[in-house]
Amino acid sequence: MHRITPKRRRYRSGVILSMELVLVLPIFLLLLFAIVEFSLLTTARVRISDAAHAGARRLCLSDTGPDDIRDEVKLMLGRKLSRDATIEVAGLQKAGERIIVRIRVPMKNATPDLLWPTGFSVRGRTLVADALMVREHDTISADQQRL
Repeated sequence: MHRITPKRRRYRSGVILSMELVLVLPIFLLLLFAIVEFSLLTTARVRISDAAHAGARRLCLSDTGPDDIRDEVKLMLGRKLSRDATIEVAGLQKAGERIIVRIRVPMKNATPDLLWPTGFSVRGRTLVADALMVREHDTISADQQRL
């Protein structure tokens, strides 16, 4: 019969703890990276939606042109998100027309792509936000209509 000495018992418990760490650590890190990545993507999605909504509202209520709206939306997005972003503005002239502001931002601008080893990569994917509103007034002034 083998007797387990206190030194041997400590050695065995250390081996068991390190085995548990080896098994649990990758799962814990994967969960942590997923939480960080999806939090960053959700934050970026909200910022993009807010910028599209603000741009459409500004276009509805003022005589601002589409280039000014694009510049304002890029400022709202910030330097990182506005890089490689496409901003489409449609419906510009008459009262009662629908105005659409669509923003597309590559996901790589929003997150550091922490989950690529698991097969979930943000490369080649985009975040899209649309804002639809109805124009309140005509952009053509009364002087221009007389001509």
